[in-house]
This record gives sequence, structure tokens and C-alpha cells, in this order.
Amino acid sequence: MLDILIRGGWVVDGTGNPRRRCDVGVCGGRIVSMDRCIKEPAKETICAEGLTVSPGFIDAHSHSDVTIGSNPYCESTIRQGVTTEIVGNCGDSTAPFPPEGGGAGGGFGRFGDDPIPYGRTLGEHMEELERVGMSGNLAWLTGHNSLRALAGVKGPDVTEEQYQKMEQALRQAFEDGAVGMSSGLEFEPGRASRPEELMRLAGVVKEYGGIYTSHIRNRDAHVLEALDEFLAVIRHHHIRGQVSHMNIRYHTHAPEQAVQKCMEKIRQARAEGYEVLTDMTPLDFGIGQMAGILPSWLTQMPADQLKAALSDPDIRERLRDDHDRYWRFIAGGEWERVRMQDNKAFPEINGLTFPEIAALWDKDPWDCYLDILAAVAPDIDSVVLVSRLFTEEHLAETISDPLYMLVVDGYSTSAEGEVARHTRFPLHYIGMDWFLTHHVRERHILSLEEAVRKMTSMPAAHFDLKDRGLLREGGIADITVFDYDHMETPFDLRRPAQYARGVRYVLVNGVPVLYEGEHLHTTPGKNIRRTYRR
Repeated sequence: MLDILIRGGWVVDGTGNPRRRCDVGVCGGRIVSMDRCIKEPAKETICAEGLTVSPGFIDAHSHSDVTIGSNPYCESTIRQGVTTEIVGNCGDSTAPFPPEGGGAGGGFGRFGDDPIPYGRTLGEHMEELERVGMSGNLAWLTGHNSLRALAGVKGPDVTEEQYQKMEQALRQAFEDGAVGMSSGLEFEPGRASRPEELMRLAGVVKEYGGIYTSHIRNRDAHVLEALDEFLAVIRHHHIRGQVSHMNIRYHTHAPEQAVQKCMEKIRQARAEGYEVLTDMTPLDFGIGQMAGILPSWLTQMPADQLKAALSDPDIRERLRDDHDRYWRFIAGGEWERVRMQDNKAFPEINGLTFPEIAALWDKDPWDCYLDILAAVAPDIDSVVLVSRLFTEEHLAETISDPLYMLVVDGYSTSAEGEVARHTRFPLHYIGMDWFLTHHVRERHILSLEEAVRKMTSMPAAHFDLKDRGLLREGGIADITVFDYDHMETPFDLRRPAQYARGVRYVLVNGVPVLYEGEHLHTTPGKNIRRTYRR
């Protein structure tokens, strides 16, 4: 007898092939039968007439490792049909933790009042999350910035002892089941690293057959050189590579046809036999660290000096002429593009643009910016902004490219509770489904079948997530059932905490988590541990 029979739906199986009418039978956490009419009895039958049945969506670029402790039910992502998230991106992972205070992984913030468990390995962290229980699956990257923090590396110089600490921690993470290593080279402390440091650490990635993902060092005037630095690592070690959000913001000094030139480089690497892909986010907005615009002469100061430095009038005046990096449109005075996502010093301004903050505080936007950073110092890397980065034409160009996966680059969150107060932006509630409603159904940039492929089998194969990403007999039963014609993705900056609507059923590892649109608060999620043969 089947555990669950999904009857009468239109199956979009993740291969990119046309949809077809098909029943899906689930037993023991796996798909055991797929046929036009399954006659075997089942303990439970889901009527999918008029609905679309697909593999559970895989968000290959997520920062939900920083919210999973406060949001173990993965509320917003489960309701979008996401069953697996690849976390630890952009060089920041919440494990392994440093053995003591003075720097922690997760530079994109940590939500919750629990103390940071210093000294916890990735394996210990995984075990604790599974002890508590979680609704979705997580696959883990180990962050380069987190490795640097663990080894006490801040500037460009690395001692042999520090190298060995980073390599040992990275090897331990792979032994614990990590899928790869990420870097975030526009952020501290990774942006101070030299290419040879990344090359050496990537040697450990090679040992374990993992993947190297990178938020590359520059995505504006020097984007081509930054991509070459990444590709040099891939070519030297012949490892799989993922260029995180290969997108070019407007008004940031990027060369003409920068996207096309970058993609030519990636296509050339693939023609040479290297497995390299990239990804794109759904909205014209994106998130990132507020401190990214600061110069290294400031960010590499001792932590106990940062607050005084950011409050010093002379240093503030100097910074007015030395902040044209990362969020380059700030230097151009385009403050209306910048919105506060999360800061713990002034939670009342979360969700406001900087012109709105300036009006509220009756100050210049630049002084507001530095007041916020000074208030949270030395933890300046924890403050996150949302900014308008892209045009609709740029989104269409990248999303339609066959080498781009579709990712959110956000957090799993909830419509209520503490985590909601720190994630006041619609991206986190609707991002994955926005691809389907806006880019597929409304703008016809992709077919539904191709969009689903980019959200399921493409990331599953690239990140080596065994038996996931396809609806096929023998595969793990991560399944999403949705009403494609009636999906809704509310985008309202005044009421940002609204869930996407239209996903009706979600199975994670064969267990219902969303049923008739209601979250059951079941916790069948797993940490997807890779096993390695060296």
C-alpha cells in the first residue's frame, strides 16, 4: 500500500520536458510509481486535478542558516514550495563557529536571543538542528569569511599556522557533510584575501570533490578581472564552480555589455570541460552588507576602535570621498535606492529608505548611515540593506540564459515573531514564486517547464544532491503541488510580511508539511550530508 497517492495532476518533472497528466505514488519517503492511472490503494490521497505537480523547489543561494534557529518550520520558504536550501553562501556560514568570541560566522546577521555556541563544528550544528527539528532540507557550504574569523585572519597576510587552522576546519566540515566552500570577496574579512589564499583553500575542495561558489571580488568596473580570478581557481584545481548572482547593477561603472562578456568567459570555461554555472535573483532588489562601502583602512582596525572611528568627525569627512565601492550608487547620491533591511540598534527604521530615515532623524543620509554603523560597532558586518539594483531588461536577459539557475538570495522567515521583525521585505516571502508569477506567467520570459528545471534538477545536479530535483521512480519524495493559474505573490512595502499563495501541498522526504495551503508544522527536514571518497 502507498503512503500517499497524488492523483490527477499535471506533472512538470524537472527535466524541462512538457507537462503531462500523471499520478504519483509515494511510499517510505520515495517516489515508487508514476503512471497515468495508479490503481494501488493508498493511506492518503491528494486530489491534484487542475494543479501542477513538480519536484520541490531548490533554492541554491540562500542565507537561511541565519534564521533556521528562530524559524525551524521554514515558514516562508515551505509556503513557496521550497523543500531544500543551499546555505552558507557569500563566504558567511553559521558553522563552524570560532572557538571563542571576537568574530562569528554568519555576517548576514543572526536572528534570535540564543548565545552563539562558540566552538561548535558543522557536524555538531547539524545534529542540534535535527534534534530540534526543521521542516525543510538544508545543504551546507562552508564560508571562507567564517574560516578566516575562526583562524583569526583579518588582513591580507596569513601565517602558516592560520592556513593550517582554516584547512583543518574546512576538512572537518567536508567530513561532516558540507557540499563545498563559498567566498564573499566584497565583504570583510574575505575581501582582504589574496588570490593565492583562495587557491590554497580550494585545494581542500579538490580533495573532497566539492564545489567552490563565489560572490566574486567586484561586479562593476573590474568585474571581468574578478571573474578571471574565480575561473583561475576552477581551472587550476579542475573543480565545479558556481558564480553567485552573476549580475551587473546599473550606474556602477561597469563596462559596456558586461553581462555578455562575463557569460562569454563562463561559456569558454565550459567548452574547455569545466563545470561552471551561475544564478540570478527574482526581483530588481537585492540584499547585502551595509559595511561593504567602507575602505579597508577602516574595516581592518582593531574591533574595539571601530565605534570611536565611525563617530570621529574627521574620519567621517574622509569617508565622504572614500566610499565608492560595492553599493556604488550611494556615492552617486541615489539614496532612494537604499532601504534598511535589518539592524539591531534602531529596529524602528527597518524597512525604511535612507531619505525616509534622514527625514525621521532630521539628518543628512550620510550621517544616518554612519550613525547606524557606529551604534552596532564592532559588529558592523551584521547590518543588512536592501537596494534597487537591476532593470527589468537585465532580469529578463539573465533569467532566460540557460546557464543561470533561479535563486532567491534571502532568508526563510515568518509573518510573525522575532524573525519577521528582522526580514521586513517581500523578497523573503515571495521570491521563488515570483519567478513563476512575474517572469513566466506574466512576462513569458521562460516556459513553466524550463523555469521549474532551473529551480529543481539543475541545482540538484550541479550541487550533487543525490536523488533530488526530479520526479522519477526511486527519487526522494520532495514534492510541490501548486495552482499555477492562481498563484499570488503580494509585493507591498507597507505590508511586507505576506506569504506567497497558491502552493497547496508540500512533501519533504515523503512527509506532508503543507496541506491544502496550511502549514502542518511537521519537521521531516534533513541536513543533506555529502559523503566523500578521497
